[in-house]
Amino acid sequence: MKTLPRPVPSAEERFAAVHSVCHDSVYRYLPRRMIPAHLAEDLTGEVFMIVWEKVLGGMEPEIPYVVAIARNLLRNAYRTSAKAAKLRSSLALAQQRPTVQDPRMDHALGMLKEAGRELLLLTSWDSFTSEEIAVILVAGAGAIRVRLHRARKPFARTLEAQYTRLGSPGEAVQP
Repeated sequence: MKTLPRPVPSAEERFAAVHSVCHDSVYRYLPRRMIPAHLAEDLTGEVFMIVWEKVLGGMEPEIPYVVAIARNLLRNAYRTSAKAAKLRSSLALAQQRPTVQDPRMDHALGMLKEAGRELLLLTSWDSFTSEEIAVILVAGAGAIRVRLHRARKPFARTLEAQYTRLGSPGEAVQP
C-alpha cells in the first residue's frame, strides 16, 4: 500500500508554530529589561517580523535564537534612540534588577556586575539552560557555565554575609 506524502506546512503554519512556542519567552524577556511596557510590545512585534522573514527563508528558529533577536533589537533600540542617554540612566540598578522581597537578596544582586546579574536572571527568572543562554549571548556553552559559576560565587558570598550579619528573616539580630 502506498502512502500519500504529507503536505508541506505553509510559511504561515510554520510561523504560527514558532510564534506559539516563542512568544511568551520573548514577551517575558523584554519587559524585564525596559521600563515602558508599550516599548516592549513594539519590540516583540519587531522580533516576530524578523522571525517571519526567517521562516520565509526556510528557517524554523527556536526559543534561544528568537530571544537573541530580541536582545539584539533591544541593544539597537538603546543605541539609536534619541533618548538613549535618558533611558539608560532611568534603567539604574534598582529598576533594572527585579524587585525582591528580601532586601538582602536585592543587595546581593546589586553587588554583581551587570553581566553576572544578567546570567543569574536568565537562569533563575527566565529558566534558560547554559546552552540556550550561549545562543542568546552568542558564546560557547562552556564559557557560559564558567561565567555563571563565577557570578554565583560573589552572589553567594554577599548573601551569606548579609544573612550572617543580619540573621535569617524573622530571627532576632545577633550582636
